[in-house]
Amino acid sequence: MEKLIYANTEKSPDMLYFAKMNIPDAVFAFTHKGKKYAICSPLEIGRARKESDFDGIYPSNGSDFDTLLEIFSNLKISEAEVPNSFPSGMFLKLKKAGLKIKVSGGDFFPERRIKSEAEISEIKKANDAASASFERVWQIFRESSIENGFLKWNGKFLTSEILKFEIELQCLKMGAESKNTIAACADQACDPHCEGYGKIRANELCVFDIFPRLKSSGYFGDMTRTFLKGEPNCAQIKLVESVKKAQENAISEIKAGKRADLIHKNVSSFFEKNGYKTDFDGNGWRGFFHSTGHGIGLEVHEEPRLGLAKNTLKSGEVVTVEPGLYYKGVGGCRIEDNVLVLQNGCQKLSNFHYDWVVK
Repeated sequence: MEKLIYANTEKSPDMLYFAKMNIPDAVFAFTHKGKKYAICSPLEIGRARKESDFDGIYPSNGSDFDTLLEIFSNLKISEAEVPNSFPSGMFLKLKKAGLKIKVSGGDFFPERRIKSEAEISEIKKANDAASASFERVWQIFRESSIENGFLKWNGKFLTSEILKFEIELQCLKMGAESKNTIAACADQACDPHCEGYGKIRANELCVFDIFPRLKSSGYFGDMTRTFLKGEPNCAQIKLVESVKKAQENAISEIKAGKRADLIHKNVSSFFEKNGYKTDFDGNGWRGFFHSTGHGIGLEVHEEPRLGLAKNTLKSGEVVTVEPGLYYKGVGGCRIEDNVLVLQNGCQKLSNFHYDWVVK
């Protein structure tokens, strides 16, 4: 059965994977006898012929829908498979026109899970942008002074908003954009997706989760580090050391053929044995209550998941490894890197030091 997509590349990683070029407005693209085709307007057709991965480009006759029906009729295509993100209105319109449409039950392009050398290189580049941003945060923390329990930088109180701006600016300099950056301090970081707000406290754990997307190719990196400016207490030291050890343990287990849920369960067990209980205290979860990691590529979260699902890792997949612990009053800590799954282990695709106390 031939495949059919109707989307732009900003919202559809499948379309970006299929086209290998940025397309701002939704277009039809489809397969036919092992080759790839698209219908493009006059605005896009010249660029698509130069830049895209399509084997052929059809010009639109003014109505992409009518053009598609005419092409399918000429090629004798009467049925097609579409991704589960396919627009419902267009789905109904095609069915009404007499096409047999099947919605994909899983990954539309399962081959996206296995990364090529070129894709691996792009993920490394995206992580380079994250690493440069961590270096910028580290520099700002070093330059900051402590005043009445808060950090001051360049004569102003340092805030999450300032840090996110500096991170996003650094990513732009590296050819990437970083949306929804996390710079969360103290108890804010105990909500793992809280982006952070307000003044940065001294002697408190600050979680920075940076996931840049390369503007040229759309590939993501995803790294997290936890910093503290000042003097950590014993509870904070134990928390960070436990998270780092859990990450090391998990990375050491990753290889082709390994079940991801067993890696996740071992991380949970390690935390439990070290006195870190996971439970719901009436106000929210505390402990380790998210997955150990996830796939990454043209989406920041994609398959496979390193959680409770029984995924078997395959050589060529790229996954994050990001255990974390979160206890209000102590703070949150998460440490995250990306690794390439290999036949007998894994290769790290992200690089920044793990020093966390900034003097």
